[in-house]
Amino acid sequence: MALAALLRPALAQQAGHFYNIDKEIKIEGTIQEIRLEPRYENTARFLIIHLQQKNTSQKFNVEVSPAWFFSQDIHKGETMKVVGSVYTKGDGPQNIIAREIQYLGKTYAVRDKQGFPNWRGGPGGLQKRRRGKGA
Repeated sequence: MALAALLRPALAQQAGHFYNIDKEIKIEGTIQEIRLEPRYENTARFLIIHLQQKNTSQKFNVEVSPAWFFSQDIHKGETMKVVGSVYTKGDGPQNIIAREIQYLGKTYAVRDKQGFPNWRGGPGGLQKRRRGKGA
């Protein structure tokens, strides 16, 4: 089998689904639903928040991070602010890849300013990086 045929499913899954700082927006809304969904092949489920914008009632699907990375309890009906990159995925609500979340007075950075995930290296890599910063 050709290499292109083997890579096709992975490439199709990633097409148009990456952080683009040129498409970054800020929204504030009410949490409508909280879900854990598979987003990438062979990875942990992602925390997905369905958010309804306050002023316009527009709905957004916010891709936050792998479930293991974001440990804050989130509740339906609460207000949340999100900074993130918009991408299109068929019809329906807009999709946002979150870079920063403000919830209950706290700010959580799930990606750096260039959009790279703060969970790179998995749970073990994250612990090593945290340990190195405090030393």
